[in-house]
Amino acid sequence: MAEAGKDAAPRRFTIDTEGVDWRRREPVPLPPTLVAAKRAFYERGFHGTSIRDIASRAGVSLPTLYYHHDNKLGILVELLEAAMTSVLAWVGAAIEAGDTPSEKLSNAIESIVLHMTSDLELASVAHEFRHLAADDPRRENYVAMRTETENMLAEVIEAGRESGEFRFDEDIKDVLRYLFGACQAVTTWYRPSGARTPAEVARSYALISLRVVGAQNVDHLGDTQTTDNDSNDSNRSLKERKQP
Repeated sequence: MAEAGKDAAPRRFTIDTEGVDWRRREPVPLPPTLVAAKRAFYERGFHGTSIRDIASRAGVSLPTLYYHHDNKLGILVELLEAAMTSVLAWVGAAIEAGDTPSEKLSNAIESIVLHMTSDLELASVAHEFRHLAADDPRRENYVAMRTETENMLAEVIEAGRESGEFRFDEDIKDVLRYLFGACQAVTTWYRPSGARTPAEVARSYALISLRVVGAQNVDHLGDTQTTDNDSNDSNRSLKERKQP
């Protein structure tokens, strides 16, 4: 995996996971303008959202909005960083809570899917990353955090393969692409109003990930209970949408 950029800009968001159950997910604290933007981007897409729409939703004037943010693309960058800060922090905590490679991988995937299902609006901004030009320097911090997350999972999977706990022949990079792609796709179909809770979906994906790497003797992991996040405030605004 590629190395994270050493000169990446300071991160604007912090998540304190100390002494907190990594399965208990609260919304990432965001100012009203970013809350308005994530909802607008989720409903209309980046191109379909105007800067005036964001200001109107946030209840602020355009001058006030521009005082706090450079432009619409700058707002997207802040949301991308907020999302990846959350993923990175909670995946790290989830891996730390596991004892074996199987437990660590299961926890990590469960944590990623909980991120996707506990705040669909914020998680979905990852689909808008394509609007950042390849030479845009603002990409660096987001890419560095994404790479750091990938590297953490790569270390877990490599440790599992070396110990014989995981048995697969495929390139680890391909396995990672498959797992991350599957997790990210959750935002395209999951709806809080559906029959399955965030905890159920997260646990299912965690068990599937273990099968992907050929994990051995992991039946006991299926008994682990996750924390239901249906009461999460960030999902209440989405209840009217239907899950297929």
